[in-house]
Amino acid sequence: MANAAVIRMPKRFDYSSSSEFNGAIATALEQSGAITLDCIDLEYIDSAGIGLLVMSQKKAQSRQSKLVMINLKSAPKEILGLANLQKIIEIH
Repeated sequence: MANAAVIRMPKRFDYSSSSEFNGAIATALEQSGAITLDCIDLEYIDSAGIGLLVMSQKKAQSRQSKLVMINLKSAPKEILGLANLQKIIEIH
């Protein structure tokens, strides 16, 4: 897990982020270890963003990896909690 990838999340994570995010996830999955999503800038996430996270976690899990979210602000953290994402994605 020493080579874990870090992806810096955008300020707004919604459908418009999908192409760039999917590319970053694909690159990160080529490495071994967990994929850390640094959410220091993240202020907004919608259902499309949540869907992207779920699909990415499934891809990671199929490769014996996982997603870890760090530096979440209170509003996005609350939205992810309402969606019960903490059950499938590690949130710190």
